Amino acid sequence: MLTLGADSKNIRVWKNLKEFNGFKSNSGLVKTIVIAGAKIFTGHQDGKIRVWKVSVKNPGVHKRAGTLPSLKEILKSSIKPSNYIEVKRKRSLWIKHSDAVSCLSLNEEHGLLYSASWDRTFKVWRISDYKCLESVNAHDDAVNSVVSRSGREMVFTGSADGTVKVWKREQQRKGTKHSLNQTLLQQECAVTALAIDAPGSVLYCGSSDGLVNFWELEKGLAHGGVLKGHKLAVLCLEAAGNLVFSGSADKTICVWRRDGNIHTCLSVLTGHTGPVECLASENSWS
Repeated sequence: MLTLGADSKNIRVWKNLKEFNGFKSNSGLVKTIVIAGAKIFTGHQDGKIRVWKVSVKNPGVHKRAGTLPSLKEILKSSIKPSNYIEVKRKRSLWIKHSDAVSCLSLNEEHGLLYSASWDRTFKVWRISDYKCLESVNAHDDAVNSVVSRSGREMVFTGSADGTVKVWKREQQRKGTKHSLNQTLLQQECAVTALAIDAPGSVLYCGSSDGLVNFWELEKGLAHGGVLKGHKLAVLCLEAAGNLVFSGSADKTICVWRRDGNIHTCLSVLTGHTGPVECLASENSWS
């Protein structure tokens, strides 16, 4: 089953390559989607994250199961003045994103959901009760990508400020604490996409200059090289098995095969009439 969203309020569900059903958010254009078991999380232009579940009575219907942050959490936090921060010269609760939610990432091992935003922060949510555990002022410009992998106590963020940052996660009694571990990349062009392969051994980074940099985690995040295959910005990345897919504003998808730290471009897929903004694959490729 495939769940799709776009710069609209509609989410469509496809099954066996045929449209199965769809549902709609009453407000906030859909920017990003992740699936956690029976739950679907969608990030929106209005800064909110919405949670959807399949109806027990009708499997063909998805119903909204909640919003992050919840109204209860907002009311609870609004009582304390210390819960307010200044964002763009306005006071806002730290548990709320003040701009579009650009990306989401799941860490199912720890039951965490990461959300990143154009407000320059990323936030950490506990999936079990939708509680916001932490908000991190991560970058000097919009955060375009956040990735986390089970088995790794690290989180990676990429931003329009041209940097890729590595954050170390520490589990604490009441939540989490993320501290900046290192900055992998500093450049003039924006970082537009990040991806980690399933074993969590290689981190890929796409940029607005059309290049894909990669680092080898098992070698202490050593820079492995640069993939050159696109004429315009890389907008999305996906790693599956020993294959890497990069989608671009040049309307193509490059398919790369990794052998050690050597990447070979196997094919350039064409056919799109506009920018390739998102990719998904089944992790059974080899």
